[in-house]
Amino acid sequence: MSLSNLEKKINSELTTKINSSRINHDQLEIQINKESLLDVVIFLKKNNSTKFKQLIDITAVDYIGSENRFKMIYLFLSHEYNLR
Repeated sequence: MSLSNLEKKINSELTTKINSSRINHDQLEIQINKESLLDVVIFLKKNNSTKFKQLIDITAVDYIGSENRFKMIYLFLSHEYNLR
């Protein structure tokens, strides 16, 4: 599955949970609200089109001066589809 097809699949399945998405440096980036985290992670892990079974890393970015100062970043890997 191509990244653009994956992006379309995730956006169509999680329409109300996804704030934005884009492909950047051969990786799909998805922005969500913290309230949607569990639903999105469960979908990415269990859906047959995604199978992101491994959490590679969790990190944060500090946007000093911003109202919502910290953004969490979760990096997932799908071994079956060789996607991040």
